[in-house]
Order: sequence, then C-alpha cells, then structure tokens
Amino acid sequence: MKKAFLIVFLLLFIVVDGNADSPPSWTPYKVESENGEFFSWVRFGDNDTAKSPWERKWSLIVYTKDSTELWQQKIKAMGYPEGILSNDGMYFSYVNYWYYSNSPVVQVYSRLKKPIAIKGDKFDIPTQFLQQTSSHQLWLADKGYYYANGAENQLIINTSDSNTWLLDLETGELKVEGVNMNYVYAFLASSIIITLLFILFRKKSKITSANKT
Repeated sequence: MKKAFLIVFLLLFIVVDGNADSPPSWTPYKVESENGEFFSWVRFGDNDTAKSPWERKWSLIVYTKDSTELWQQKIKAMGYPEGILSNDGMYFSYVNYWYYSNSPVVQVYSRLKKPIAIKGDKFDIPTQFLQQTSSHQLWLADKGYYYANGAENQLIINTSDSNTWLLDLETGELKVEGVNMNYVYAFLASSIIITLLFILFRKKSKITSANKT
C-alpha cells in the first residue's frame, strides 16, 4: 500500500513539474473578462512569417463582447497563453509563473498608458521559498493573481512566501498587504537563535558553578 501511494505521489510530481516546464507554444490566443463583457486577442503584430515567433512583433487587441475594437497596444509576448482581462476592459495583466530576478515577471497593459513592468527582485522573495522545477523557479502561491473585487484598478498577487501584494494599476505602485512575512520569518529566526544561545549560556553557567563547588 505504501509503495503504491509513493508511486502515485511521484507520478503527480512528475506531471506538475512537467507542466511547469512545458515549452512555450508561441501561438495567438484569446482571453475573456470574468464577466464576459470584453475579450482580448494576443496575436502577431506583423506579417513577417520568415522570422521565428519570438522574434516577431505581437499585439494585444481588446474588444467589447459584440466584437467592437476598444483599444490595442504592442505587447511583449512570453509564448504562453496566459493573462487576465479586467471586467471593465481597461487592463490586461500578465504574470509569469517563472521567476526572474532581473527581468519583468509582471506586465500590465492599458488604454493610452505606458505598460507597467515589474521585475522579480521587487518582490524580495527568499530563495528557500522559490520552488525549483527541472529548469526554472516558481514564485506564485496557489491563489496566483487576480483583480480585486470592487477595485478594477488593483491587481492582487500572492507569492510563495505567504505575502499578498497589491499593485495599483493607475500609478504602478506596488506594496505588500499588511506585514511583510519575510520580516516575520527573520524575527522568528532571530528569536529562536537568541533563545538557543540563552539556553546554552545557562547550561554552561550551571556546569561551571557545579565544577567550582
């Protein structure tokens, strides 16, 4: 029974790890808003078929549900059919599941505004909280990312170190919700070390006193 359970666990791990490292498809894709009022297409922005997909220009085009074009922008495509469109059709957000400290992991596009791009190091995630796959590191918690209820201009990003980040889509301001858990972890680690040192000091003092008597 234990052996069967172990085999199932290993198979699940291989499937998850494989999905996390699946190669990019580099194909156009469609994303709908949660309320169904808008949809978007991420597609090629040129006709240069001689180039590889990752070398070509890409465009993001947002439509109302009756297929009326609302706005469009050039987009830096990552090759994966990912992203979420806000319920007012004003924002398209793409968060890369793979972690890169010196490259954008969050991109937000909107009408008549410069795209927001945030590098991984802005989230200050300790290495021990980055899940290592066969070729990359994962940094998002299971909840992933989504738009805040009742706040169309706010994106919520949940990271693997138990922090929840709020991104103001109007200003580009990024802040952690509540207390940054990394500070809590650091405080707890320091407290444990101090406690252990205190216990060792007391123990050593007792041994010294006993030897003197």
